[in-house]
Amino acid sequence: MTDPVLKYAAALDMPEDKRAGYYAQIVKALAGKTALFDRDKELLIFSSLEELERLRPILKQYAIPSEELGVLLLPAPVTTYPAFGDYGFVSRLDNVYLYADLVAVFRLRAAADSHGPRLRVFEPRQAEAQLEEHLLAAWPQPEGGTAFAIEAQLAELAEGIARAYGGVAVWIYMPEQ
Repeated sequence: MTDPVLKYAAALDMPEDKRAGYYAQIVKALAGKTALFDRDKELLIFSSLEELERLRPILKQYAIPSEELGVLLLPAPVTTYPAFGDYGFVSRLDNVYLYADLVAVFRLRAAADSHGPRLRVFEPRQAEAQLEEHLLAAWPQPEGGTAFAIEAQLAELAEGIARAYGGVAVWIYMPEQ
C-alpha cells in the first residue's frame, strides 16, 4: 500500500455504567455478521460501507448512539508530527489513521512548464522544510519522494509553498466539501 486507504468507522457513545459489558456484547454480536477490520477504544473500523451498515441494527438493538465517519489508513512506515493527535490516532493493531474529513494528502513534484524552460529549479528538500510545521504525517513513496498529510484547510498554503520552490502539490486525497 502506497496511498492511504479509506475505511469506515463508527464512534460508539457507550453508557458509562455499562461500558465494558455492552462493548463485549456488541463485539460478540458483530462476529457472525460482519468483519471488523480494526478498533481503537470505542471506535470500530470496517473495510467497506456495507460492513459498517451491518453494525447499525446491533447498535439499535442495544440502544447505543454512534457517529459514522471516514478514516484514512496510512501506509507503513509513517512518521507522525506534533499535531497528529488532533487529526488521527494509532489503533490497537498499531495501524495509523487520520480522520478523512479533516485532512488532505499530497506529494510534491517538479512543476512542468509548457512555455519553455522552468524559471525555478525544483527544491523538494527546501519545500519539505517549509511545510514541516504544518505536517500531520509523512511516508515514503515507492517511486521516490514522500507523501504528506496536512489539515485540509491548509491545501492552498501547501500549493503556495510547492510553487515557491519550483514544484507543485499533486493531491492524492482531498475530502469532499
